Formats: sequence, C-alpha cells, structure tokens
Amino acid sequence: MIVEAEVLSERANEYTGKKGKVEQTILSCIDRSPDHAFVNTFDYLLTPEEREKYRGKLGGKRVTLGLINARPEFGGRLRFDGSLVKIH
Repeated sequence: MIVEAEVLSERANEYTGKKGKVEQTILSCIDRSPDHAFVNTFDYLLTPEEREKYRGKLGGKRVTLGLINARPEFGGRLRFDGSLVKIH
C-alpha cells in the first residue's frame, strides 16, 4: 500500500532483546492522501539503511511510504514496516 504522509515526530527506541541491543527509529505519521486517508496517526519503523541515511532529518516533512506489514503495538497503536519511497 502506498501512502502519502506527514511526519509528526521522530523518536529513537533502544532496548536489549534476546539477541542483544536493538536500536529503532520510529516515525509518527498522519496520512495526507487526498482520498480516503486514515483517521488516526500511525507509526512507521525505519529500516537500518533508512535510519543511517535519514535519522533526525524527517520531522515535519511529507513522505511517500510503501507499507507492507502492519501490526498493533502497545495500546493498539498501528506500526508499519515497509520502505521510504520518496521525500517531498
């Protein structure tokens, strides 16, 4: 699914998992698609390659995301995986 979204905030998440230290960068986004946009905000998890290239640079920008996997996180908030297709 392709979504045009605005990045509301960017935050780092670090924790120790079963396989060692895990570092994540999570974008909180709102859908800005012209037709049939999501009502709620959602999270997008940057891939390690995207994190190296774009960490700290996406806040307040419009992006196009290619979303391939959705899962509910704590409190029922949706978190998506996929790829960052374009930065506007």
